[in-house]
Amino acid sequence: MFISPQIVATRPPAIVAAGGFTPTTFDAASLSNATLSNGNLTATRTNTSTGGAQSIAYKAAGKFYFEVTVGASHGSTDSIGIMASGYGYGALTNGNTGAGSGVWLGSGQIVNNGGVVGSVGGAANAGGNIIRVAHDAPNSKVWYALNGGNWMNSGTADPATNNGGVSLLAAQYAPVVGFSPFGSPTVGDNFTANFGATPFTYGVPSGFTAGWSA
Repeated sequence: MFISPQIVATRPPAIVAAGGFTPTTFDAASLSNATLSNGNLTATRTNTSTGGAQSIAYKAAGKFYFEVTVGASHGSTDSIGIMASGYGYGALTNGNTGAGSGVWLGSGQIVNNGGVVGSVGGAANAGGNIIRVAHDAPNSKVWYALNGGNWMNSGTADPATNNGGVSLLAAQYAPVVGFSPFGSPTVGDNFTANFGATPFTYGVPSGFTAGWSA
């Protein structure tokens, strides 16, 4: 699998949220065809090839919630989700098999290990849309929702009760955004993550940490 060259930049000081919680950010060493700004919370596309940005706060334990806001998205399989280490961004955006799961924004389809496993209910690529992500590491599952919609676009899926959701390949995962080479990929497309440094737009599922710790 071709993995695009990475761009390395200096990591800014960590932000400590209320209560001593230190949220993660995207990691500069993870970048492919993208740049970071806004305290390493905004990832911006720099060309039309496959690329992305990822946190390196991989989790073997705990339950975590975060939100990502779409600034602009034109690649049909631009993605927001979680991914294990050691995989190229194609495991998320290109339908390649691997330990990656997320929402393809152009269609709203939920993918896992290279296959479509559900939907958030419709296209999610409009600017201002928010993808909600809840990851349960002990049960190796993840749930997605679009804005204030139902988890997994289902009336019964619920991270708080471990109902529904996506069953992941066994691995340790961290948040990721991917830029797709398909559709009409556009330089300047961008996503901004909230890993808990500021209040969330939507409610955190019961039993989940409000954010993703560094």
